Amino acid sequence: MSSRDATIIGYLSVLTAAISLQAVAVRRRGRLPSLGQVLSHVMQSRTGRVGVIVAWAWIGLHFFAR
Repeated sequence: MSSRDATIIGYLSVLTAAISLQAVAVRRRGRLPSLGQVLSHVMQSRTGRVGVIVAWAWIGLHFFAR
């Protein structure tokens, strides 16, 4: 297995975990917040908004730019 394959498997496992956590959060409505609730809380501060923009730019630069 090459390092590229390991990287792809790693990103897919993180994506799968995020989707699973979102499904559990929406289904149970318990102590686990949904992605929308987390983003609403983060976006209340200027630092959080800057962090979200930087993360979005990093994702765009690394995955969508060719």
